[in-house]
Amino acid sequence: MSNQDGTKRDLGALKVISSTSSPPSSSSSGSSAAVPTEETKASPWIDNLHGKFKAKLREVSTRTRQSADGKTTTTFKLALVEVSYDPEVVQRLSPGQLLAIPNVRNLASPQTYSVLEIADVTPMHYSMLTLTTSQPGALRGEFMGMIDKEWRRSSKSNWIEILASPTGYIVDLSGGSLNFERKYSPLLVGSEVKLLSEEAVKQFVCFVPKNPGMIDVHCIGHLLSTVEERVPFTIDYTQLINYHVGVFCHTGGGKSYLTSMILRKALQADPDLKAVIFDVSSEYGIHLLDQLVLLESRIILPQDVPKESEATPSKKAEQYYKKHVVPESLERSKPAIEALIARLFEEDKCKSLYLPPRYVSDVQKFRTYAGFLESIALTAGEKFNANQQASLYVIDQVRDFLKRKNKRDEELIDKDFLSTIRSIKEYLQSSGVKPSSTISGIINALEQRLQEDIPEPEELGYSLESMVHELLDEAPSSPRLFIINEEVERARTITAQLIERVFKERRNTFNLHPRILFVFDEAQEFAPSDSYSYKSQDGTGESSKAVERLLRHGRKYHLHGWISTQRLAHLNTSALHQIHSYFVGTLPRPYDRQLVGDTFAIDDTLLERTLNFAPGDWLLASFRATKTQNVPVFFHAINNEECILPTK
Repeated sequence: MSNQDGTKRDLGALKVISSTSSPPSSSSSGSSAAVPTEETKASPWIDNLHGKFKAKLREVSTRTRQSADGKTTTTFKLALVEVSYDPEVVQRLSPGQLLAIPNVRNLASPQTYSVLEIADVTPMHYSMLTLTTSQPGALRGEFMGMIDKEWRRSSKSNWIEILASPTGYIVDLSGGSLNFERKYSPLLVGSEVKLLSEEAVKQFVCFVPKNPGMIDVHCIGHLLSTVEERVPFTIDYTQLINYHVGVFCHTGGGKSYLTSMILRKALQADPDLKAVIFDVSSEYGIHLLDQLVLLESRIILPQDVPKESEATPSKKAEQYYKKHVVPESLERSKPAIEALIARLFEEDKCKSLYLPPRYVSDVQKFRTYAGFLESIALTAGEKFNANQQASLYVIDQVRDFLKRKNKRDEELIDKDFLSTIRSIKEYLQSSGVKPSSTISGIINALEQRLQEDIPEPEELGYSLESMVHELLDEAPSSPRLFIINEEVERARTITAQLIERVFKERRNTFNLHPRILFVFDEAQEFAPSDSYSYKSQDGTGESSKAVERLLRHGRKYHLHGWISTQRLAHLNTSALHQIHSYFVGTLPRPYDRQLVGDTFAIDDTLLERTLNFAPGDWLLASFRATKTQNVPVFFHAINNEECILPTK
């Protein structure tokens, strides 16, 4: 009985309100519409949507949840804004737009507001609040039919709820230019909320290069939070790369496309930048094909590529094409792509990398002055050694030689050392050291090897030493782009050894140029979680330590990292926490989204929007690359496929 009476009252109220529908009110409370003030009309920073955007702050709430690792809690503040309903208004609102909400500083300075980012937009009708399954199905259907009709016209029965997340910034709208300041100030509940214009959004997040002619180079797409026009989204490549980058998205979501597009533009914007890409999925050899042809470059291919005597450049290009992932849209351009690939072979840009066998690596140090000194020191430490003083004499002579010749301990022993060896042999003879002694055998063997000039294994073909030399070469004609297309196991070995040698050279030379960016596609193969990497026997532990070292200490030596993966949960967490810029696509697993939210204090509601991304849509959260710090930006990226064959 009571349910039936309640249902009749709801239905009667609905009929009355439906018959008295009127234009949108000035606020969610239902007061009459107000004419926009002259100040609002004149402000280039406010978009009142032709006077139809009437909104007030209804509530400020706090949400708390466990962090992704379950060890602590994460708290987010959210603002609930109520907007008068209008079909045009609800179509113009979208996640990523910015709101200006009065705070306590507004009491003294009326044009000072807190900046919040829209996380979600929900059209509401008052009957939705009481519509439950306890009511008969026919009655619910009639209710929903009447609600549906009211979406198409302005009505006092409807309103719009906006869920907004604080950006941590306040803005002063009183001057001719916007003044953003990172500062917290409590919001004033019940105050009037303003919608910032597209120009204000642009000034808030977009980096402005000093040279206006470089805007197109710094543009990586257009903002998704604008409606009227496509606002170019520009970023600072120097700051983006300097503080390390992460790209996270599900498989097939376009990680390599985005990385290739941004890297292409970064190489154009910064002539001092060089890049090394570990391409275990065989993608970047096509995605960056135009840059491989345009720039001096190196493509490290597996050793099963036909030798020059066995195939023509066109035959090699055909095999190269077959072994790489080619975007479906470019398959019809196969002849043009193979022609570009053939140029790579004609210009001798494709190399096979020589890696010495492990036993060679194990004894490599004994080819250096440090290894030689260690061998002599072992003889000096032997018990009952009658030649101990001779061993000490040899060590002193080697140290004196290194000082006079300005050589380092880790350098390979060369022919310059022969004169010192002769002096040492004369001393050994005069001291009565027997030719059959251990120390005499070491000296004689070294002298013979240097006289015969036997080449070191690293000098046979293109080696890591060759790559390190080209990487650190500052000459304009030196290679700027390196793509290492190897199997995972070899790629890990190359990663560990290459990073170690580059670090060593940088520390010894104290030279910070050129900048070097290491890009790790499928980063979980190079820097997996600690629980896996240090138990592995396939080189994963060494590569994980190298990547972690790069991200921890590389910045001071202008050595930078870029990691790309579909699973954050499988990454080395110590390395992951060094990332200052996150490009986030669709991440189906809640843990991965929560980890991004924990790192950048981004509300879960904003990250949930990524589940509805279309191909090419991304969320960028960066502490350095955008104009303002740690403000999530929704944007649609430039299509990398259109850059490979621009004349297509």
